[in-house]
Amino acid sequence: MRPAQAYLAIRIAMMAGLLLFGGVSWFLHQRPEWQPPRPEVTDGLASIGRVMWVAAAAALTVLFFQHRKADTLVRASTLAIVAWSVGEALALFGVVYFYLAAVPAWYVAGMLAMAITFVAFPPPAPR
Repeated sequence: MRPAQAYLAIRIAMMAGLLLFGGVSWFLHQRPEWQPPRPEVTDGLASIGRVMWVAAAAALTVLFFQHRKADTLVRASTLAIVAWSVGEALALFGVVYFYLAAVPAWYVAGMLAMAITFVAFPPPAPR
């Protein structure tokens, strides 16, 4: 497998897993026996989510500048994959929140953040 194909496979796997989890969550919320959790559970999760977003924003800022000045293909690809993982962490938190509370806002925001990391951190082109 060529590196370009591997990078594409990684991104598709990240996105497909979260889309599948989101679809299953939506399907489960349509069932009549589904009940949302107690508000204190979702309030605690929302606090964790805010901390995650601040930490991820700081990490992605540092990674962006490191990625721009990467001098080797290996370093650039490593930084890109790490940045994609940070974006995926936000989406994963969002889909878990959506699964538990049926509130899609965190999920949509996380998926958007992950998509932005895919664009902002392109895989290195062979030189």
